[in-house]
Amino acid sequence: MPHALVVYNPASGSAADADLWLGSVIHRACEKYTVTVLPMRADTQPDEIFTTIKNDLDLIIAAGGDGTIRFVLGAVAAAKSTVPVGLLPMGTGNQLCRNLGVFDENLLVDTLHESLQIIFTGEPRPIDLGLMNGEYFCVAAGAGPLSDAILLPEQMEKANWKMLAYAGSVLQTFGLEPVMFRITLPHETFKIAAAGIFVTNISDLGIGTLSETADLNDGLLDLCILNPTEFQDYVEMGFRFAGAFVTGEAPYYIRKVSNVTIEATSEPIKLSRLQKVRRRVVTFFGGQSEPASKAEKKVTAMIDGDACGTTPMIISVVPNAVNVIVRKGFGNNTQKQ
Repeated sequence: MPHALVVYNPASGSAADADLWLGSVIHRACEKYTVTVLPMRADTQPDEIFTTIKNDLDLIIAAGGDGTIRFVLGAVAAAKSTVPVGLLPMGTGNQLCRNLGVFDENLLVDTLHESLQIIFTGEPRPIDLGLMNGEYFCVAAGAGPLSDAILLPEQMEKANWKMLAYAGSVLQTFGLEPVMFRITLPHETFKIAAAGIFVTNISDLGIGTLSETADLNDGLLDLCILNPTEFQDYVEMGFRFAGAFVTGEAPYYIRKVSNVTIEATSEPIKLSRLQKVRRRVVTFFGGQSEPASKAEKKVTAMIDGDACGTTPMIISVVPNAVNVIVRKGFGNNTQKQ
């Protein structure tokens, strides 16, 4: 009998109530598979996915948020395995699942039932992954104040407020000074001030559609540079994180890349009026001016919503890295945006 492995993170969003859904998943999977369950721990190693059982795997089911799914898909990619992976979106953002048509935030839809239907009646589709400083990512790598906003919400906030938790975090970056980045591409290097730089593998990151031509298996990533300078820019991006229900375009620059290196420098930056006002307010209430900058500096690097070291970020695409299960026919005619 074929063998399936269910990997889940007990601390991921609604996955924390595993008693309410895990039995249903196992019961459904047992109709076709012998099932093994692997709850993730803080020290779980990627190779455990393939050493937990002695038999060859025929299916892996990854249940959790973007971080859990990243871990599982990264382990499969590192092992160069072709085993298909089914996705159960149990987190807050579920961004990869949204872009694959697995997750639809609709109160009238039973997400667990719909996801299981896709896993057991769908078809495998190869997708690209990104690789940042040796770590795989499915959704995006980022740096800068807007990237830090994705790291700010606590687990309880995300569980209670969903995407609205990120909207509040974006507004907390209101008026923060941008970072001067050095961007190195295969045939070009340039510097640019930005509040956030994202290298994305998906079209919808929660701040609107980043690229009309974005595709999870086109062999490319999207370099997205954002630099909001006015109050309205921050309001619009906050609402976009809350569900992308406002019109208008975010202030960004897009470029498709196969590899890129992102570094932070401490070169002086011309501030907007809003950013100058914030600096004065912070200096006044803090009682001191901001510390002098060094010649070079590092900022936090983010992948799929988790902190992952600091800049410099050396990023490349890994084409057709893993096989994920999607609805039959998904992506044949139009890419889900």
